Amino acid sequence: MRSIRTALPLLLILSAAETGFARDTTRSEPPQSVAADSEATTEADLRFARNLSRAFRQVARTVQPSVVSIRTVDEVRMQPTGGPVLRFGPGGPELVRPNAAAPRQGLGTGFILSQDGAIVTNSHVVRGAERIMVRLADGREVEANLVGVDPDTDVAVLRVPLSGLVPAKLVESSQVEVGDWVLALGSPFGLDQTVTAGIISAKGRDGVGLAVFENYLQTDAAINPGNSGGPLVTLDGAVVGMNTAIGSRTGGNDGVGFAIPMEMVRRAADDLLQDGRVRYGYMGVLLQEMPDGGAMIARVLSGGPADEAGVLEGDRIESVAGVAVNGRASLMRAIGERKPGEVVEVRLVRNQEPVQVKVKLSTRPTAGVAVRDERGEVLMPNR
Repeated sequence: MRSIRTALPLLLILSAAETGFARDTTRSEPPQSVAADSEATTEADLRFARNLSRAFRQVARTVQPSVVSIRTVDEVRMQPTGGPVLRFGPGGPELVRPNAAAPRQGLGTGFILSQDGAIVTNSHVVRGAERIMVRLADGREVEANLVGVDPDTDVAVLRVPLSGLVPAKLVESSQVEVGDWVLALGSPFGLDQTVTAGIISAKGRDGVGLAVFENYLQTDAAINPGNSGGPLVTLDGAVVGMNTAIGSRTGGNDGVGFAIPMEMVRRAADDLLQDGRVRYGYMGVLLQEMPDGGAMIARVLSGGPADEAGVLEGDRIESVAGVAVNGRASLMRAIGERKPGEVVEVRLVRNQEPVQVKVKLSTRPTAGVAVRDERGEVLMPNR
């Protein structure tokens, strides 16, 4: 689980102390009536709590067969620093060679997409791994092959040589609202099949700085290192997001978790399974965030889609394909969600006058590949 160091103020919740006010002897209701009302209220509360508990239990039973634990292993070679040295431990002296290969292990979570062995997780869980081991809910452990990764959304797809698996039910984030109950399933600190509960705290979080395309669901369900790649689940037993990061001062759960919406995960996973990579729409511009939350064109790549459509530096983008743009992140999502080759209508404001252009999108360059403009300056794909 990726951890985001934050400077959020601590909120200390203090329980109210009993005040011991004197009883109002002027009340006409007998004490027995008050006690009876309290007892009735308590029974109603207990019935509600039991029903909620049963709902949580049913969701866990439904989803757990689709949740897997992921263990990665890669070899890290130490730089030679001299000859062998003796290290003393519980088993006595041990000869250590500085350039010996030292295995490094990582832990994460994933969930099953299809009966024939497709599994989805975070790309940061499996990045650089030489071996990826997957353990199913029934205890079987097999080595997985990496189908592909998409660093722009932090999604990866694995495949295991098994069939008859139980795929998770998926649902788009439009089906949940702030305040809805959700469950997080995963392997925090290597503890398989852990279930925690919370609510959707916020939707549409971006600017977190973890990926190119961000539109996170925020939750207070407890997620910790090892939960990365695990499902965030509704009370209907449907996966609405993939847990990917936490905002934390200590590296542990502080009640601020982030999950990639399932529609973004599904888009990336489908493309990876079909082509081994994800192809996003691309305009070929650099964007400048406006103080009021809008997005202005700071640079147009010569010969790119925006240049060919007549977009100019200084243009302010109002909407793309009918979707209102309220900032740099939302514009990137609006373009990235479109397939290369699509023609989209872009509404602009130029010199305080409305302008409408049609842009034929190209394929977004792979993250980390530099693109230079006519001035020789670098336009990075993640900008």
